Amino acid sequence: MLVAASMAVLAVLAAGTVLGAPSDDRTPGPHGSAPAAPSPSGRLPGPQSQDALFGCPERHPVFTRHVPPIMHIQEEREKAQRLAAMSGAGWSVAFAEPTRLGVFAFVDGDFDAAEPLLLAAGASHVWERDQGPEFGNGDDREALVSQGLQWALERPMTEVRRALAGLPDDGEFAYWNEAGAIFVQWKRPLPTQVAALAESRLAGALVVVEETAYSPREITAASNRIFAAAERGEIPASLTSGGSCGDLSGVLIGVEPESLGARGPELQERLVRIARAPVHVVPQEPARAL
Repeated sequence: MLVAASMAVLAVLAAGTVLGAPSDDRTPGPHGSAPAAPSPSGRLPGPQSQDALFGCPERHPVFTRHVPPIMHIQEEREKAQRLAAMSGAGWSVAFAEPTRLGVFAFVDGDFDAAEPLLLAAGASHVWERDQGPEFGNGDDREALVSQGLQWALERPMTEVRRALAGLPDDGEFAYWNEAGAIFVQWKRPLPTQVAALAESRLAGALVVVEETAYSPREITAASNRIFAAAERGEIPASLTSGGSCGDLSGVLIGVEPESLGARGPELQERLVRIARAPVHVVPQEPARAL
């Protein structure tokens, strides 16, 4: 997850709040060899280390993971059809949609009158259809369902945070709307409280737990070390952004393509020594002012 950066030292934020600094005993991983490729000068460089070859996903897992199917989908579709046909004095159901958090009903008219009747009829959540221009004045069904999922996940997110309150800041949380789940990333080894949440359900939502090599605060501090070195003129490249790998396995650094050239592996090795954590360098144009 890349965050556009100035050349000031900055705290890099991923999908949660991260604070603190990494342990100083973090060292680059073991070195190995890989087939050599010609350098721009035509000379063959030495074998590349594992630091130079390190790569990682750029996006958070909630954007790339397979979404599990809706359980009992036929029954849920039939329920949605029944709910969509309901109406009363001053209200009607615009549409109803099966989701991984039950069937959502979207209402036109008197919401206060409709909500208790629809919940009693089997809807898991009831929302007003017209949520304003951002949602096409109620015509963008996909956007409405996605927003409804996030609203429905707010209580489970609160429950997850409450369950892990008091632990060190070694993890972060994300809404996984499409899966109707809360996604927790936490540095290994998992504390007992975190491990106990894996595959559990809180307030109706699945909790997915993934172990990570580093904590968000360690990645933030490692990224800050890189940008501090850039401020001191110690990095022979133009950095455009900094953030965490999607799986928190290292630091993700964007570099202006012209200044990067073919020096990616060499620069990556150099940044690893500065960051004291794995670094994945990607070419990225600087942000342009609108």
